[in-house]
Amino acid sequence: MEILLIRHGQAAGDPHAEPEPPAEGFLSELGIAQARALRDRLAKEAIDVAWSSTYGRAILTAGLALEGRDIPLARFSFLREWLPNQELVQAPTTEWERINAAAVGMDAGQCWKTELGEGCLEMIARVGPPFLRELEKLGVRACGNGFVVEERAGRLRLAVFAHGGSLGALLGFLLNIPPFPVSRFDFDLTGVARLRLKKQGSVWYPQLSIPSPAGS
Repeated sequence: MEILLIRHGQAAGDPHAEPEPPAEGFLSELGIAQARALRDRLAKEAIDVAWSSTYGRAILTAGLALEGRDIPLARFSFLREWLPNQELVQAPTTEWERINAAAVGMDAGQCWKTELGEGCLEMIARVGPPFLRELEKLGVRACGNGFVVEERAGRLRLAVFAHGGSLGALLGFLLNIPPFPVSRFDFDLTGVARLRLKKQGSVWYPQLSIPSPAGS
């Protein structure tokens, strides 16, 4: 089994809008070009199921990248990007700037949770366990540091379209990397991380695949 973790293209419009597909207006012209280039990169790859964040930029990226293919797309709110403190939406600009400045001045180890919103541990708890529950519906059940994979799911390929922060939290969770407030992974726009489940005995263990450059 393989899981493709894919970041959206360059965003435009309301970053927190949650439209019904097909979504429009949530990628810039560059973002649309990036998503179409992603479509070309993925054209020869078999993808059985696709999941997306409920945010417009992820839905639109998925729609363009999978254009012309009969691949079901399910949307999940747990894949949304880092959630800011909604109380600050109505706060004076000076207050927002004060909290931002204080956070920037902290060492990473002091930033597990700030007034700005969702903390690192909160984000991992929001993203990781629900993802495992959805995997189980596909026949992939978490077991210790690995997975028990039903025969029907052994060759399954899942594409997940989300965001740099939520994908970083998810990838660290799946690889059992200790949580830290600074992400261990940096996803470029429309970047793809490949997580392969490799069977050892009766258990399948996750491995981060680092492919060679195209054409080499």
